[in-house]
Amino acid sequence: MTSKIVYWWLLILFIVNGWWCCYCCWKEERTALLQLKENINYTGGSYLPSWVANETSDCCQWEGIVCSNTTRRVGELAITVKKISQEEQLRTNGTNTDDMLKNWLFNASLFIPFKNLKALLLPGHSLAGWAKNEGFEKLRQLGKLEILDLSGNQFNRSIFQSLSQLSSLKSLNLSHNNIGSGSDIWFTHNKIGSGSERLSGLDKLEILDLSDNNLDDENLLSALELNTSRTALKKLDIRYNTFRSFIPNEELGALRNIEYLLLDGNTLDENFLRSSGVMSSLKVLSVANCMLNGILPLQGLCDLKYLEELSLSGNSFTGKLPTCLGNLTFLRVFDLTINQFTGNIASSPLSSLLSLEYLLLANNNFEIPISFESFANHSKLKFVTADYNSVIVQTSSKSWIPKFQLEVLSLNNCSQMPSFLHYQRRLRLLRLSKCNIGGNFPNWLLENNPRLADVLLDGNAFTGSLELPLLPDLKAFDISNNKIQGQLPPNIGSIFPNLVISTMSNNMLEGMLPSSFGDMKDLAVLDLSYNKLIGDLPIGLARKGSKLNFLRLSYNMLKGEIFLISANINNLEYLYLDRNNFSGPTPQKLSTAPLITLDLSYNNLSGNVPAWLGNIPSLTSLALSRNHLKGHIPPDYCRLEGLEVLDLSDNNLVGVIPSCFNSSLGLKRVYLSKNKLQGEFNMFSNTDLKVLDLRDNNFSGSIPKWLGSTLEITTLLLKGNRLQGTIPTQLCHASNLRILDLSHNNLSGPIPHCLGSLMQIEGISEAYPYSSSFGYSGFQTFGGDTLINIESSIESSSTIFFLDNYAWVGAEFTTKYNTYSYEGSIVDYMSGIDLSCNQLSGEIPKELSNLTEIRALNLSHNHITGTILSEFSKLQNIESLDLSYNNLTGRIPSQLVELTTLAIFSVAHNNLTGRTPQRTSQFATFTESSYEGNPFLCGPPLHNNCMETKEIPISPRALDCCEDDTGFLDMESFSISFLVAYANVVLVVVVVLCVNPYWRNVWFYFVESFMYSCYYFFASKM
Repeated sequence: MTSKIVYWWLLILFIVNGWWCCYCCWKEERTALLQLKENINYTGGSYLPSWVANETSDCCQWEGIVCSNTTRRVGELAITVKKISQEEQLRTNGTNTDDMLKNWLFNASLFIPFKNLKALLLPGHSLAGWAKNEGFEKLRQLGKLEILDLSGNQFNRSIFQSLSQLSSLKSLNLSHNNIGSGSDIWFTHNKIGSGSERLSGLDKLEILDLSDNNLDDENLLSALELNTSRTALKKLDIRYNTFRSFIPNEELGALRNIEYLLLDGNTLDENFLRSSGVMSSLKVLSVANCMLNGILPLQGLCDLKYLEELSLSGNSFTGKLPTCLGNLTFLRVFDLTINQFTGNIASSPLSSLLSLEYLLLANNNFEIPISFESFANHSKLKFVTADYNSVIVQTSSKSWIPKFQLEVLSLNNCSQMPSFLHYQRRLRLLRLSKCNIGGNFPNWLLENNPRLADVLLDGNAFTGSLELPLLPDLKAFDISNNKIQGQLPPNIGSIFPNLVISTMSNNMLEGMLPSSFGDMKDLAVLDLSYNKLIGDLPIGLARKGSKLNFLRLSYNMLKGEIFLISANINNLEYLYLDRNNFSGPTPQKLSTAPLITLDLSYNNLSGNVPAWLGNIPSLTSLALSRNHLKGHIPPDYCRLEGLEVLDLSDNNLVGVIPSCFNSSLGLKRVYLSKNKLQGEFNMFSNTDLKVLDLRDNNFSGSIPKWLGSTLEITTLLLKGNRLQGTIPTQLCHASNLRILDLSHNNLSGPIPHCLGSLMQIEGISEAYPYSSSFGYSGFQTFGGDTLINIESSIESSSTIFFLDNYAWVGAEFTTKYNTYSYEGSIVDYMSGIDLSCNQLSGEIPKELSNLTEIRALNLSHNHITGTILSEFSKLQNIESLDLSYNNLTGRIPSQLVELTTLAIFSVAHNNLTGRTPQRTSQFATFTESSYEGNPFLCGPPLHNNCMETKEIPISPRALDCCEDDTGFLDMESFSISFLVAYANVVLVVVVVLCVNPYWRNVWFYFVESFMYSCYYFFASKM
């Protein structure tokens, strides 16, 4: 009897565990899977490599297959990856990928053998139709099918009719399709078009995802025919469509059983929240980015007493939070980011919501008490972001110990360290950026929280040295823009063994660069710029297997050679070693790196310009300025088709620019100043060119007319060359031009009138591909236990941004008697024209007064005539105006005193007359040097006083430029008066001599006697 019982028990175990099956999966299902693979793959394709025709292989272990533990039948089939074999094939034959992906048509017969199939997942295959008579309706034979995922395909609304027959479905995902599209899509054997198809008959459906489908129906319930009396729908996701309104507010009652409603990215009726109370079963409601505004209603939203998650982010709500929100006692996730809410959160209903776990308040107008004492009893609170609000210092009434243990805290502008941080032990992400917190660096905070993964303490005033504890989970460490001193720990590589990002720029760190950085096997970003580091680059900085991608050591005192042969830089894309003391030739080792940006400027590198840099096809930005490089510009650089920034300025380069630098290259910024280059420069005829700096070379010829066709150019610097001829009028077509320097050449002719049309586009600013910021987001995943998306709300709190090529955004321009370097975004605010030290002639064009955005205008040291324009008073932004060393005449217009921004003004060494401008505002600061060299100019600060005389206006033009007060002596009036008087005297003498013979004889006798006297006088002297 006992043996029989044992026998039966063993038999049951064999059956339950499927051991009676030879290869642990059913033969017919294995065959069906192999047929499915063949249907999906192209000839010779390698997709689904684990699906092999080997009877010893357990198909239940194949990729994307989940079998029942009891029957060993396929229960879940997930084919989630696009056809890799096809993509590989496309790389070789150039066929369009999207067109070929759409050629795979759904065939229901391939799935019928899987009788126990409960979940079918086919996302991201670009499916748009099915084979003839093989639509989804045939899947009704799979009576156990409950989950169907068709997201990321190309289906339109006609699929509803086919899916409506799958009555067993409980979850349907149609997100990221074209269901809202009205266009017809044709395929072999079938047409998919718009029509009256509706999704109906799915009485068991609990989860429906129609997000990102371009749906614009005003009545979604009617379109889907989800009748209230029979629907079991609990979760509806229709985010990121184009609804003008969700559903009529009076029909919201049809959703009284729904528990999860996600409406992000649509346009909702302004009364939606007021009517939302009828959805009494709601647990999750997300209306982020729905263009809602105004004050939160007192009714409706506050009636959702079972609500657990609520997102109102990305709207324009104003005012204080209504007190009735305190009724939402089950609320655990509350996202209010990016609104205009006001009020002190200590006195808001937030302080009574004791179930809160996630509280997101960033980008509002809240008052955030630094003490956080009102949340002392929120024992479940673990996630707080409150950046970009008004943090207030509120003295705590008593000593208190918080009941919460935060995992995430993001706060800025807080001015002091929150005291409750002394009690925190579970922090994983800590961001206290731009708070200007002083005192010693909080090493204790890191020591108290050993699970920290992201530490972002940039933009404070921390001092002292680093005494860092062991943090094995730390991925991101940002302490830039502080005042931290001392040396880096030599064993920092073992303290932060898994660090990915380390940025400690703009501090006062000293000593050698620790070689233990090379022990960080995952280190991708290292920024130690703007410190006081000395010594050589460590040999072990980039070891075998290094993932170093971004290295910035700019503005230090490092020396020696750059990267020894043993360094492993196979992943290095961004390298900034500028402003150091590196010497020797440019290391050819760099050719092994996939560099995108290379900046070795301001060092002591020697030798020829490295031609091998032309072998790095990924290079987009190259800066080798301020070194001791020599030779010619290598033609090899013409192979760098992606090169946008080239800076070889301030070296010893000679010869001509290679002719291959033509429009086929994508150069946007070229800096070749302060070399010995010669010839002409007709090769930069690139319509994308933004900056061309060829100052202080030996270029000759005329200014190329093609510069006018470079409509994107903002900065043109040709100072200090041997250019001749006139300024081409075609240059005026470059309407974006903001900085123009043609000084110190041999240009002649008049100033083109059309220059007044420059700088007329308001708000001109550079798009910043050359100074783009890129970042590494937080390495921890938060909100895994939430349905609303909170990850996007913390991206800005846990992302470290880096500027690429920021130092090359700008130019050197001489103004206010000094040469300034305009770098970064400040170049957008600078505008100026310098035509000084040429041979220009003619009058000042009146059109120059239209340059209302200009900040510097220099026309000195030319041969310009005429008067100073009174219309210059319209240049309300001008800071420097130099008209000295010309042939200007007339008066200085009194209207110029209206230029309140003027810091430098010079009209010295001209032929100006009259009184100097009234010494008010900025003109009270100008010294005698601004007016010297004008002998008939009077008034302070000159020493010659003006005498009141009546002035005779000479012409209407002179009247426009004159002051009301008369000056000491007007040269024009004096000359005319003198000539008239002289002519009158001569005329009288002639008339008298002609009329009276006696006086005529006396006059001739007198002249004859005078001549004889002179003759005898000179004869006696000899």
